[in-house]
Amino acid sequence: MKVTFTGHINTVTGLIISDRLPYMFSCGEDKLVKCWDLEQNKVVRHFHGHLSGVFSIALHPELNLLVSGGRDATVRLWDIRTKTQVHCLAGHTGQVDALLA
Repeated sequence: MKVTFTGHINTVTGLIISDRLPYMFSCGEDKLVKCWDLEQNKVVRHFHGHLSGVFSIALHPELNLLVSGGRDATVRLWDIRTKTQVHCLAGHTGQVDALLA
């Protein structure tokens, strides 16, 4: 499959491809997590909530949950279907560089 993306480019700091859905998720310095539809070759969802750059993302292996972490020292859980933030884990003393689901 050939995938071509066009548009404004920001620094991408994390990338993950779903095993169950035709989606790829990216995160970056623009404070966003983006959901790319690999069949339509375009961004179909934005996840807003981080206060600064997002460095890491992970997908739950069975549920429609996405996890993101970044410079704002939070870990945020998102419902992929609704784009809703389900929970925010605050209290880290520094940025969140890596996640594992």
